[in-house]
Amino acid sequence: MKRLKILINFFLIICCFFPSIATADDNGCVILLYHRFSDEEPKSTSTSPSIFNQHLEYLVDNKYKVLALNEVVKRLKFKSSFPEKCVSLTADDGFLSFYTEAYPLLKKYQLPMSVFISTEPIDKKYKVMMSWEQLRDMSPLVDIYNHSVSHLHMVDLNNLTIKNEINIAQQRLYKELNIIDKFFAYPYGEFDDNTYSLLKELEYVGFGQHSGVAGISSDLLNIPRFSMSGPYAKMDSFSLKIKTLHMPIESENPKSLIISGDFKPKLVLNFSRPLSAYEKNNFSCFISGQDQPKISWLSSQSLSVKSKEPLQIGRSRYNCTMPSSKKGRYFWYSKLWLRQ
Repeated sequence: MKRLKILINFFLIICCFFPSIATADDNGCVILLYHRFSDEEPKSTSTSPSIFNQHLEYLVDNKYKVLALNEVVKRLKFKSSFPEKCVSLTADDGFLSFYTEAYPLLKKYQLPMSVFISTEPIDKKYKVMMSWEQLRDMSPLVDIYNHSVSHLHMVDLNNLTIKNEINIAQQRLYKELNIIDKFFAYPYGEFDDNTYSLLKELEYVGFGQHSGVAGISSDLLNIPRFSMSGPYAKMDSFSLKIKTLHMPIESENPKSLIISGDFKPKLVLNFSRPLSAYEKNNFSCFISGQDQPKISWLSSQSLSVKSKEPLQIGRSRYNCTMPSSKKGRYFWYSKLWLRQ
């Protein structure tokens, strides 16, 4: 975390003094991800209501355009431009604290937000979750989307179970809330090649839990979202993340998160435009708890990134940044890995 802050501060300084190429491909919208809203519950998945109020107040005071998630997806599909200062708000799981703490603040500032819910906990009327009646009450300011039936690890399931988790939840959303948009947030942000292919077959738009900015070259089956829980919710982190830009990456290989065999995975990134010499020289990646990975340029539009040490068991990330000519702003990309 300390190394990340140093790197970001360095980019913020040099961005102000050196030019880089800027194109329409750099347009994007920062999607933020919340879970619980509490000062008491697990810090790793909670955002203080007072901090959330500060987030919303900052967006309003600094004239950010807060778009509903369906508007973001529409622009991504049609490759339309985004406002210069664009943000979209989302939350996962459907905890009751969203209704009691977050929703009153959304009404106060009149800002839209989307919640991805797992339907089984709501059907079973768990006390910590919202009810269908409360979900209906928040319309039209808050949209509700699919987060599966049971919130299981998708990478552990067979095809039939995955389809049932997605389809049955969607049926419940339609019956209770008349939801027809096919948006799906992967539980825990995890998927493998099989889950990815099934989501494509079922014609869904997919949302992950890896950081980055949604833009016209984003993968519509794995749209990034910045976490705003725990330490990431602090105002210095928040204000930096909402200023990030869409890294102009056309494709990545591999798409899968799953690491097998080589625990020092090689990632190949292909950019949607040639990068300037300045951008190439200042492109940097980092891995939590490790030295910087090895970066090898394959061409002016392609590079590979490979960790120098085996990634730890569980989730790891390659986070990459690059300075921009836009004052105080920089490009951000993240690749989530899962070693089981």
